[in-house]
Amino acid sequence: MTDIAFEDKHLTLEEGETVLDTLLRAGYDIPNGCRAGICQSCIMKSDASEEIAHAQVGLSDAQKTLKYFLSCRCLPSSKINVQRISLSSQQTNAEVIDVSMLNETVIRLRLKASIDYHAGQYLTLWKDGRIARCYSLASHPTLNDYLELHVKYIKGGEFSAWLRSDVRVGDIMKIQGPFGKCIYAGEKEQPLLLLAIGTGLSPIFGILQDAIAKKHQGKIHIVVGARSKENFYLVEELQKIAAQNKSISLTYIYQEETNTDTITAQNNTDFASKGDIYQYCKERFDNLKGYRVFICGAESFCKKMRKQCFLEGADMNAISVDSFISFTEEKTEG
Repeated sequence: MTDIAFEDKHLTLEEGETVLDTLLRAGYDIPNGCRAGICQSCIMKSDASEEIAHAQVGLSDAQKTLKYFLSCRCLPSSKINVQRISLSSQQTNAEVIDVSMLNETVIRLRLKASIDYHAGQYLTLWKDGRIARCYSLASHPTLNDYLELHVKYIKGGEFSAWLRSDVRVGDIMKIQGPFGKCIYAGEKEQPLLLLAIGTGLSPIFGILQDAIAKKHQGKIHIVVGARSKENFYLVEELQKIAAQNKSISLTYIYQEETNTDTITAQNNTDFASKGDIYQYCKERFDNLKGYRVFICGAESFCKKMRKQCFLEGADMNAISVDSFISFTEEKTEG
């Protein structure tokens, strides 16, 4: 058994427990969110450098130097001392300037805050001192004077339902970050393949804007998937971008046929009714050698599509993923 020394108490980890699991079981109110090492809400400190090294993945060099670690990922093999750190030192105040619906299930949140970020990164948003969620940025640091995030609304969700019903313009929200490495990079001449389902479109939209702003010269292929047409959003914005850039192709794939025609094909836009996004990409992009690929959305989608793109010739180092990790009734982004 391994012990934790925490606030003059000695606690024993049960088999398979993380440091966070043990502290919560003991009744301590430790902030936490995704439980997957993404949101960094459970960050703590320890002098046991060797015991926490495996729980520092994703932290900055400065955080590692300060001996911070992610308690939700820490499985020590010997006794360690654990300390809280000031959460406020990791957070920034952000003013809400817009909360609106992009469709029936996607909330657009715009914030004003002084942070430096890259398009495609994500933030941790705090409802209070206990509940935090991660969402990717759809905005661009030089093209927009606000931070934009897209939140999937889930009825009864601790965060999304609160955001939709209670948050108002002028409110102050605590944010943490930015985090993530799913950002535009690579050679300007190489073709890009941007793949998204659901609110995975949020970071894809930011990455697309960044590629255009940096005068990307190669072809840019955007493929957006959803269950039905009603689930698509930012349609006019994407079609406008495609119309202005001959090097961009835009394809929507939806699984279920409906009676609505909320989207019509135009310019460089294609549609595949009752299509399968995996099969479409396998047929359309059967040779991805030399491509830079971005995949954003649900964890299962990202995992399967990443493998498929690799098998179709994409270099694994040229595939960037923003995977949304599911837990309880909400989503968090990584």
